[in-house]
Amino acid sequence: MKPRKRKEALIVQELPEEMLVYDLERHKAFCLSRNIAWIWRHCTGQRTPGQIARALEAEIGAPVGEDVMGVALHRLSKAHLLREPIGPPSGARSSRRQLLRHAATLGGLTILAISAPTVGQAATCIPTGTCVNSHCADPPTRNHSALLTSAWALSPS
Repeated sequence: MKPRKRKEALIVQELPEEMLVYDLERHKAFCLSRNIAWIWRHCTGQRTPGQIARALEAEIGAPVGEDVMGVALHRLSKAHLLREPIGPPSGARSSRRQLLRHAATLGGLTILAISAPTVGQAATCIPTGTCVNSHCADPPTRNHSALLTSAWALSPS
C-alpha cells in the first residue's frame, strides 16, 4: 500500500507551524499539526508508510515507528484526506498509550476538525444586543424564524 493524499475539492493553506485544509465536499476544516501535515504532503502514492516514516525520521531527527505512521495515516483517512481508506494499525507491537506517548514526543499527530456552519446557523450568530446599521438584535425568543429574520436583516447586502 502506498498512500495518496486527496487533492480534489480541498483548499489548503500552509502556515509556519500547521496546515489548514478545508474540505469543500464535507464542509469541514482541518488543522493539521506540523508532523501530520508533513506526512500528508508526502502521501504521493510513490512511497510505502515505512518509507515515509524513515523520511520523517531524517527530517525531524527522531525515530518514527511504523506503528506511529499507521496511526497518522488512519487519522488522515478518517478525515477523508487520503484517496483510499486506511484502517487502524493492526498487530501493533505497542499499546495505544505508548503509541500516543511516542507521537507526542514527535510534536503530535493532531488533526483538529471544525464543521462549518450552515447558512442558517451562521446567520443566527449575532449576540443579543448587537447593533448593526442602527438595528439591534432582538432579545432571545422561542421563535427561531424571528431570530433568523432579524439576523438576515442585520447582515450587510
